[in-house]
Amino acid sequence: MKEKYLNIKDFADVPGKGIQETADYFQAWFDQMDEYQMNAFDITTSTATGREVVVTDHYGEDLITAKSFVSSNYLGLNTHPEVKKAASEAVEKYGMGTCTAPIIGGYIDNHKELEQKIARIHKKDDALIFSSGFAANIGIAQAILGKEDLAIVDKFIHASMFDGLANTNVKFFGHNNLEYLETNLQKAQGNYKTVAVIVDGVYSQDGDLPVLPEICKMAKKYGAIVIMDDAHAFGVLGENGYGAAEHFDVEEEVDIITGTLSKAVGTIGGYVTANKSIIRYLRYYSRSSIFSASLPPAMVAAASKAIDLFTAEPQLKDKLWENTKYIKSRLADCGYNIGESESPIVPIKIGDDKTAKLVARKLLEKGVYIIPAVYPAVRLRDSRLRLNVSATHTKADLDHFVDSLNEVNELLNFKK
Repeated sequence: MKEKYLNIKDFADVPGKGIQETADYFQAWFDQMDEYQMNAFDITTSTATGREVVVTDHYGEDLITAKSFVSSNYLGLNTHPEVKKAASEAVEKYGMGTCTAPIIGGYIDNHKELEQKIARIHKKDDALIFSSGFAANIGIAQAILGKEDLAIVDKFIHASMFDGLANTNVKFFGHNNLEYLETNLQKAQGNYKTVAVIVDGVYSQDGDLPVLPEICKMAKKYGAIVIMDDAHAFGVLGENGYGAAEHFDVEEEVDIITGTLSKAVGTIGGYVTANKSIIRYLRYYSRSSIFSASLPPAMVAAASKAIDLFTAEPQLKDKLWENTKYIKSRLADCGYNIGESESPIVPIKIGDDKTAKLVARKLLEKGVYIIPAVYPAVRLRDSRLRLNVSATHTKADLDHFVDSLNEVNELLNFKK
């Protein structure tokens, strides 16, 4: 009998085993990856995150210098001299952290300045920053949607928003399917206090966009609010890089926008922006804000400077899109399935979980660092390489990636 290939789903809820037994049993998953030398996850880098990194080889003592395609550092701002200088100056002025939550003394002037900047960018009244984008999504969803409310969500929204919806009613609509959305909105009429339609500005695994103008129009028709997680769009989409709402010219129609400072902005943190009364409410009811230490002042200063830079230097975004179009063209010409990506996130569809891990491992051996997206990040049997393009990549980097991928395909024949 053929030995069963173990997927991470096999260890989520093991019948009859407590957590320690389950954790011990989980070692079988690592043993399986090591048997085939396909562990693409247990990797340590020893350099700044950028177009080229030095990683520790899991299966040896060697260091590997590799072109990196794993990070959402779209504009390369995490190492920009002015961003680092802003962080350094903030450390000198404020120290390393506030050591308390915003609501009990951890709210300083540069927090407020960044919030006001984010609100202006998104054409909203006010904003609230969090320690991470994950915390922002959980914090707003838990605070505004309860047992008498309804969230109607695109089935491909980010896990952080899903986790925030645990205490409310949830209905799904097929990805960008307006007919299913309208059916759910019609059925919700008069049955809930608040109905929220929730989408992403860029979907993080397939790299495509929402049909945002149509979704906003339909939500307003039925009296629902629109919430959008703009994590992968901020700094990337729109004339000024201000996100999906700017890209589609619907800033007034999207009621609540969440985002992150850890992708194109190159730092860490998250935010929510909306009208003043909603933000004021969230300051006192969002548990991931009021029960968490505030964002370190150095990160706030760095994020603010990074936003100024991508606003003032549109060539950063232009280079990102030049690189994105180039590598998509090359991949398509070589016959790879890259789905319907409309962003610098480029899925290279493989399907099989084991094969995706093997491909990533073989690429690392050729000096290409990329992580396979497998369950639970994507559905079972929908595994892929998730390629993240950056403005800092050179044409030679992109060619090296495609040429290496072709060599691995000759070995493993994985084109889907």
